Amino acid sequence: MVVGILLLVLVALAGCGEDNEQTARNAPAPSTTDATNVPHSAPQDSGRQTAAGDAEVAGIRFTPPAAWSDLGPSGMRQAQYRFGPLADDPQPAEVNVFYFGPRSGGGVEANLQRWIGQMILPDGADPQAAAERGEFTADGMAGHVVSLDGSYKSGGGRPMGGGGQVLEGYRLVGVVLEGPQGSVFFKLTGPRATARAMEGDLMAMVQAAHK
Repeated sequence: MVVGILLLVLVALAGCGEDNEQTARNAPAPSTTDATNVPHSAPQDSGRQTAAGDAEVAGIRFTPPAAWSDLGPSGMRQAQYRFGPLADDPQPAEVNVFYFGPRSGGGVEANLQRWIGQMILPDGADPQAAAERGEFTADGMAGHVVSLDGSYKSGGGRPMGGGGQVLEGYRLVGVVLEGPQGSVFFKLTGPRATARAMEGDLMAMVQAAHK
């Protein structure tokens, strides 16, 4: 009787061992990656964000459109933005923002004339006579605008000067905003169709600028 009971106990223990082994075989393998090793997306370069957000130059705050690519500051350029190209234009248009200090960069009119002088009109027409001008006020700051179509004499990296390559079928829009720390210069250049599309957003941006 005792022997029979012992045999039954041994058979039961053997069955439990088989069940435990089978369970161990079917269990998923433990993860080898802990939370500290989970890869994350690389942070976006803050100097090239395309999402709309406030920018500030020399005490003037403005909000570039979300459709513009933000290239960040570079050298004398306090901000750089790019858009397009649209239609059959070969290149995108761009807006560059300059600030040279409270007493640097020359007067408003001198810079407007310099910008106009970077354009060549067909048949040797006078760009000063053909340029369109305008004025506005943004949060009490005087704004001055000049615009012109023609062939653009790129500055070869010099933001306010002429010379360099001549680019046909271009449009130039220059805006000077007289801010609390001195004038800030917004210069748009690009192939005509793309520049005209960017121009509307530029004017909305500078007219909504505030101190």
